[in-house]
Amino acid sequence: MYVAHTILGTTRQAWENVNGKVNTLWTGRDLASKVTRLGAIYYANTQGNLPIVTDAAIDNPVIMMTLQRGIDSLLLLLKEMELGAFPNMEIYITTLPAATECYYYLIDHGSQKEFWLHDTDMAALGMSPVSSRIHTKSILQEHYWTHVEYFPHRPVALRLRIELMDIFRHACTDQMTSDNSTFPYDSEQCSKFKNLIDIQNSETTTYMTCLVARIWVMISRHRYDHFYGEQCARLCRDQHVFDWPDVKLPIAVRIYSAVLFNFPKTMAKRFEDLYIDQILYKIHWDRFMRSMKQNWHENVLVCTGVLIANAALVGLGFTKNPQFMCSGGASMILSTSGLLSGCLLLHAYEQADQVNAATTTAHLQDVRYSDCGFGLIGVVFSLPKALMFWSILFLFFEMTITMGNLIHPVDTIVLAPMTILVVLSFAAIGSVLRRPSVAS
Repeated sequence: MYVAHTILGTTRQAWENVNGKVNTLWTGRDLASKVTRLGAIYYANTQGNLPIVTDAAIDNPVIMMTLQRGIDSLLLLLKEMELGAFPNMEIYITTLPAATECYYYLIDHGSQKEFWLHDTDMAALGMSPVSSRIHTKSILQEHYWTHVEYFPHRPVALRLRIELMDIFRHACTDQMTSDNSTFPYDSEQCSKFKNLIDIQNSETTTYMTCLVARIWVMISRHRYDHFYGEQCARLCRDQHVFDWPDVKLPIAVRIYSAVLFNFPKTMAKRFEDLYIDQILYKIHWDRFMRSMKQNWHENVLVCTGVLIANAALVGLGFTKNPQFMCSGGASMILSTSGLLSGCLLLHAYEQADQVNAATTTAHLQDVRYSDCGFGLIGVVFSLPKALMFWSILFLFFEMTITMGNLIHPVDTIVLAPMTILVVLSFAAIGSVLRRPSVAS
């Protein structure tokens, strides 16, 4: 379960009176058995002044005794701190069969936050690092809604469901009018989420409570990731909040990138843009991978065509020319390599646009190196396209040699202007494509 706990040492202070007899403050008789929407059993007391929730096996006498001691300790601590019982407060407490201590946290349904009565080290609880009180509020709200999702016995207030509807309305508009929205779902997904939320009824069923809580978990995490409500809030997805050291590609990678028409450099930049501040937007990753798989598929088809063209030229009997053999052999090797690399990448990333964000993030962390960033994966992703271009160039040289052997010298006067026109056309294309705005 994704919630934070803290250890509560149990005491016999409230358990024994002056005669040494048991005098517990809480008997546990008012706990009612409930079932989560996924089928897990938990127990809750929702009628008393201080609601208590536990998923411990209270039918075990040892566990029940440990829970009684733990809750008594909490009740005494609340009394000593003169906090009393808040109307919206709830205690979650649990223990293990062989444990002598309890794990607990408290929930404030009014402010949608998790809190403790003891000093708590967030890092020791496995909580994400925070930079301010506002940032802390976002992570505590995420934990609160996780609690509500797992224990959905308390209905979600109508105002919170209306707020959630407004969030998705705004996010839907933001996605339709901006290319740099920080919201993790596209406009179509926002519309679907909006249609799931019930705002017609003042009370919610446990199913609707669980649904709304899970959505709020994602919203709270989104606010945490983007420093919602702070001076350094991320307002667009290409905005850096953290300062990262510049990555300078090793000389070998830069040379290899230049040989591959600088396609790897452009590809590495695309990876960096997808993973700014180590945050991945699944919707943009899916679009990127769909476009890459389409490109690899087209590269494979072109490389196959180049192979067929080379085979046709060989069949015409031009293999006796040494220059033809050199350029033709190079074209065939390059096109075969492009075909194989494209097929391998299509196979390796067949499901890349269908896995969850956590799996994709783990993969990006695995292929990103401290010394060259996304340089190597940029080379790999660019290979089918670059090898295809090289195979076409060598095929062009091959055909030029073939035509040079067939054409009469007088015919070159007619072909010269056409050749010059083609060269100038490609020079113009190259000057445009080398612009940074095109390359990005």
